[in-house]
Amino acid sequence: MNGTLVARALLVLILLGGLAGIVASRAERTELTIRIAFLASKDDEDYVGALAFKQTVEGLLQGRATVKIYPSGQFCGSERECIESMQSGVLEMHQTTVGGLAALYGAVQVLDLPYSFRDDAVVECVVDGPIVRAIGDAILADGLGLRLMAVGNTGGWRSFGTTRQPVASADELAGLRIRTLPSALEQQMVRDLGASPMALPWSEVYSALSAGLLDGIKNSAQDIVGMKLDDHVRHLFLDRHSYMAALWWYSEKQWQALPADAQHAVREGFRALATATRKAASDRERPAMEAFERRGGRVTVATPIQRDELRRRTASLRDWYQARFGDAWLRQLDAEIARCEAAHPTDQP
Repeated sequence: MNGTLVARALLVLILLGGLAGIVASRAERTELTIRIAFLASKDDEDYVGALAFKQTVEGLLQGRATVKIYPSGQFCGSERECIESMQSGVLEMHQTTVGGLAALYGAVQVLDLPYSFRDDAVVECVVDGPIVRAIGDAILADGLGLRLMAVGNTGGWRSFGTTRQPVASADELAGLRIRTLPSALEQQMVRDLGASPMALPWSEVYSALSAGLLDGIKNSAQDIVGMKLDDHVRHLFLDRHSYMAALWWYSEKQWQALPADAQHAVREGFRALATATRKAASDRERPAMEAFERRGGRVTVATPIQRDELRRRTASLRDWYQARFGDAWLRQLDAEIARCEAAHPTDQP
């Protein structure tokens, strides 16, 4: 009799366990999971933004959503793999630079034309405005399966860093081997300044500098110090020729599957993300320059006259761009810059 009771009790426990498993598995199937993947490390502005997104979305959806963050290539190991994962719906979120997206949609390089933007206020006004929304709409219309949600910052402003020879003009860049992204516009810019572009993955830059294969790079003080490139880069010419915009994407396939309230939460999450990355990039620039100088590096800030000369030397890039993509985006960019400069006046020369 006792054996029978024990058997019945065990049967009840098994049935209850099975029922709990079924309930749990259903809960897991109905739970909204958003995966964010990027190639930068936890020290990057991208991670700061991802945390802001996670906090905002999970807070608004009150336990209905889980946001998982995969930095340092943990989910997808290359730009192409990450983009393809979004297009297939396996991955919800990823960010690209303008140069990183150029192979997929070349016209976006209008945002990378050097010396276009005066300062943070102007460029952030422009990228929050209609030109970026129009670019996002064009990419969706092309059937690429990517929805452009926000533009953040992933490092500040690009400037020239060199190993042995300080530079403060185009003449001093002549003949140097400068690392660029695999962006045709970036490479043409370096050629226009008399240097030789070398497109290398970010992960290979340190070793290339160490081996003497590169004479310089186009990056921010934050990136140089954060990746310990100042082991080799000894001179920084702060010309701020382009803003290191981070274009943040959501898989269109996954977006269409979201209920309306979740779409609202995700939009709010992207607003928080953009704000957080921009603030982090701005806050980190001065400490990075000070750390660079403490290690014996030399920082030279470009004067307005020097920037004007560099702008003149690279002005033909507009013709280069127009020959490939027409002038519609150029005209819209010029109009947006004029609007934003008027909205954000400055006393600076």
